[in-house]
Amino acid sequence: MRRILIGAVVLGACNSNKPAAPVATAVPVTRTTSAAALAALPELAVANGRLVCLAISGAPCPASNATANWLTDGKYATWELRRPIEIWTPDKIDPEFLGAVGNSDSQYQAVLSVAATRSGFVVLTLPTSRALLYDTKGRYTSSLPMPPVSVTRTRGFSGRIAFFQIIREAGRDSAAEFEVREVDGPGDTLGVSVLKTKLPWLILRDGRPTTPLTLLPTLPSYAFADDSDIVSSNGDRFSFERRSPKGVLRWSLASDVAGPAVTPAELKLLRAKIPAANKAGFVSFDSAAAHTGKHFPAVVGLFVGSDGRVLAAAAPLPSRDSLDFYMLSNSGEPIGRFALPNRTHPLLYAGDSLLVQRSGANAALEMRWLVIKKP
Repeated sequence: MRRILIGAVVLGACNSNKPAAPVATAVPVTRTTSAAALAALPELAVANGRLVCLAISGAPCPASNATANWLTDGKYATWELRRPIEIWTPDKIDPEFLGAVGNSDSQYQAVLSVAATRSGFVVLTLPTSRALLYDTKGRYTSSLPMPPVSVTRTRGFSGRIAFFQIIREAGRDSAAEFEVREVDGPGDTLGVSVLKTKLPWLILRDGRPTTPLTLLPTLPSYAFADDSDIVSSNGDRFSFERRSPKGVLRWSLASDVAGPAVTPAELKLLRAKIPAANKAGFVSFDSAAAHTGKHFPAVVGLFVGSDGRVLAAAAPLPSRDSLDFYMLSNSGEPIGRFALPNRTHPLLYAGDSLLVQRSGANAALEMRWLVIKKP
């Protein structure tokens, strides 16, 4: 469960947005939708765009599950466990490297987040909980301690926007509280609260769950625009909001559309992934399955494009080999949908294109831009 929570928290927030245009509307736009309306959305064509790299032997290309963040001038950083951080520049074949892998105070093993700053770059590391600082040439300058990161307290960058995410107790036998704050930097834990909601499936006491955990935890999804607006979804319904850092509603999309049904067949397929020798795993799975609700999450990931459009990812299903994506206009209107193979890992979204990591030529992993055709 700890791995599931960390994965949803960190990936959902750090794979976020390219600088996005503000929504120029004085009066909030409120919309509603339905399952029938979503099913009737036009299918968007998705075509292969520029191949960034192919992870063949010796190539400087992510070789496992990569994470990414926008930097400046169209550049972006990618990183993965125990490999150097790579900075990619549009139209260049090979990346630049930032820092080095190692155990010294100036090196990193696991990277939580990477961002550009006014004076260079900052890298947040795990498990040492330090912020490594680099100049504009990528040369290491110093490091600073930051508060420890855990399953209930994590931080990162969305573009240049630093955020701090908390899951905490909200009173004895009360649902835990999920909160996101925009902060001044990796050491800040105050900042401005931009998202706060309850997690009905989780009750904490002294930082530990007091009730059996659900098999499919539904965490809020969110992404930041460059003007610091936040687009969010509670995840249990196909519903969204875009708000300013001060809480001013820009637009909203409401619905009662839940995620796909959790069927016995889906649970059986999930259980089949547990190694036969892992008896404790089966006991844990069966306990969690008994407390799991009737639906998968409706939304598990969000991206904001450079033009303010939003891309929402639906939950992957064991019985399906593809994953659904929905596109919303910059005022929150659903305008199209498309599907990608389940093994496609989305990294960054630019409104009309999507950077992904997927199996490419000869089954080697490739990183490629996909072009999304407008409806």
